[in-house]
Amino acid sequence: MIFRLIVIAAVIGLGYYIFNYIQVHNKCQKCDGKGYWRAMRGEKEKCDMCKGTGKISKGK
Repeated sequence: MIFRLIVIAAVIGLGYYIFNYIQVHNKCQKCDGKGYWRAMRGEKEKCDMCKGTGKISKGK
């Protein structure tokens, strides 16, 4: 019984780690995944590289 719980927890942990790894490596480097960056006066400027989504497509 305890072995099954440990295996289930390990599988869930591994899935969570893989999901986070993919998210971190898919975010835009220019805007840090926010979709915008702060201009000189503090205004939000839409990111040109990701077009405001915060994620880079696989084609780029």
